[in-house]
Amino acid sequence: MAICLVLLAFVSLVGNTSAESTEGGPKDDASSQLKVAYPTPDYVVKCDTTKGPFRIHVVEDWAPLGASRFREMVESGFYNDGVAFFRVVTNFLVQYGISSNVSTTEKWGKVPPLRDDVVAETPKFKRGYVSFAGGGPNSRTTQTFITFSDSTHLGHAPWETPFGYVTLLDMKNVIDKLFSGYGDMVDFGGTAPDQGRLRREGGEYIKTEFPDIDLIEKCVIARKFRAKDLIVKAEEKLGRFWSVVLVFSGAMALLALISIAARLAMKSGGQNKRD
Repeated sequence: MAICLVLLAFVSLVGNTSAESTEGGPKDDASSQLKVAYPTPDYVVKCDTTKGPFRIHVVEDWAPLGASRFREMVESGFYNDGVAFFRVVTNFLVQYGISSNVSTTEKWGKVPPLRDDVVAETPKFKRGYVSFAGGGPNSRTTQTFITFSDSTHLGHAPWETPFGYVTLLDMKNVIDKLFSGYGDMVDFGGTAPDQGRLRREGGEYIKTEFPDIDLIEKCVIARKFRAKDLIVKAEEKLGRFWSVVLVFSGAMALLALISIAARLAMKSGGQNKRD
């Protein structure tokens, strides 16, 4: 029965593949555009927040220096003392990157700013893109931002170069739900925390004066191997049809092993009864 179900699923998948390859409609175009805008990452960082976990998918070719600095920050534990989402501007961006631990802030304040990434073409900012923030040439330090929507305003300055993205699902489930009541910085008409005080006073400043702000609690490099990524890579290398064949073959092999194990168990059980 199980084998029949697998066969039916396989026939259905192959049928869908054939239909997609012959129709070539808007759905295919949209899928291709998504793959370009949100490509397979070089590594993934999982961050736990007060609103739940989300992942940053890092694409090193977009900004090699930015990607390397971000990884260095994650591996050093920069985000593990609490990092406030201190600037949350609806339909624009959410900014963060000042540690609640004053000692951590002081330590990273001594690290030279990053040089601007020089790349052939800077990707246009899409919803969920992640970039370091800067205030001029070669000025990036530890602050980063995530875009809430596609932007034509961002990305023109050489220091505004995305190094990764948050998936649309994680945007919907986590980032869109971050508390935005304090809005933008005071200079732009909001009531967000003063960055200077946040650096000097750390998390206590946030707790006492901005109690509703959400924070990153911890970030770690996610495990490299994931079955979903393997399937995606198989599709990229082999095409949809052959990736389905590969998955089907693996499923059949697994079913065969289960069947053999069941027969051996039954045989062993029968032998024990006779004994």
